[in-house]
Amino acid sequence: MTPKKLKSEDLLPEPVRPEAWECCGSDCGDACIQTIYWNEKAAYDAQQKQWQAQLAEEAAAQTGGTDKAV
Repeated sequence: MTPKKLKSEDLLPEPVRPEAWECCGSDCGDACIQTIYWNEKAAYDAQQKQWQAQLAEEAAAQTGGTDKAV
């Protein structure tokens, strides 16, 4: 299955890492701001990787070549 083509308006905003003082230290599990941040960061990083690959593919298609080594 081909991944859905991303549009720039679909991109997630880069998450902002919480400050140390924002964590209550109560081991909140999935509700912890640190856990939420790292989950959002992982989703952002994966989407950025897909976006960069898509841009490279589109650039290669426009130039009629590929950027991959033969």
